[in-house]
Amino acid sequence: MKRTVAFYWLSQRSCDGSSYRPVENLNWREHLSELKDTAWDNKAIKDIRYDVLLDEKYPILSVYEEFDSAFMRHIDDKNKRVTDYMDDYVGDDSGRLAKSSAYAFFPNEGIVGRIGGSSTSRSVSPLERALARYWPLETGMKWNVAPVVTIDSLERFREEVKGLSSLHAKFTTKQTLSSIPNEGGTAGEYCQKLANEIGADIDVDVKISISNDSVFSMPRKRFKLSVSDFVSFVAGQGKKMSVSGVDFADKLLELNLVEHPVTEQEEIVISKGETHQFTNLIKHLVAVCEQQEENLYRITRERQS
Repeated sequence: MKRTVAFYWLSQRSCDGSSYRPVENLNWREHLSELKDTAWDNKAIKDIRYDVLLDEKYPILSVYEEFDSAFMRHIDDKNKRVTDYMDDYVGDDSGRLAKSSAYAFFPNEGIVGRIGGSSTSRSVSPLERALARYWPLETGMKWNVAPVVTIDSLERFREEVKGLSSLHAKFTTKQTLSSIPNEGGTAGEYCQKLANEIGADIDVDVKISISNDSVFSMPRKRFKLSVSDFVSFVAGQGKKMSVSGVDFADKLLELNLVEHPVTEQEEIVISKGETHQFTNLIKHLVAVCEQQEENLYRITRERQS
């Protein structure tokens, strides 16, 4: 079972969006401790309930979004039948179902890591609502939650990649007055020449990979050499340019050469027979945050400089 940990920068911005200011190194453990001690009824905002966990390396804000379970059905493969999921709760108003997620607050640089019980939704709206309610700012200012973004440099592509196995590129051609455009190497020239012949710019989405590339190393080296100009050209447009290959130690190396959110998708290790408990999700979140902490601080400081 895979789940994605995404990272966000907290900042404060004016309500008219004209100015931003970074979040100082707030003591989030202290702030979340105050919320933890809040009465049960005050830990809910409409259909979202909040709780706090303080026994991990990072203070955790857990979020539970209630959903309507009416008419839900349960597919019972063991007994080969489909039943009403809520049969056991008819007439019982003591509990409700909720989608779970959790936010880990880093001690520095205003960074937060998020994981969700669902593999699809990645909304940070519950966090934004909690910040506004429990830690309000002065008049005219509001909290801002934005993805941590980074970019792998073309220098890394040139200097660290020994050979390419595959690439994925998205770009838009630019018509020129010359009969044979000369941007983007052979691949770029072909696409732009086609656009000129059609008489309109075209959007290109291309994936190229070497079949059975593990057999020989020379094709990977030639692949990199052949598309180097193309990679630089597409990366300059800032839409999509990712490559996969090996470094000079023959280890797998993947680079995303346009600005992209920092996320980490990994398998959650759950022992055979162990249930999928929320604590497993929290432990995975904390482990990934620990792995990424120094990298996230570096990205943040580079962006501020």
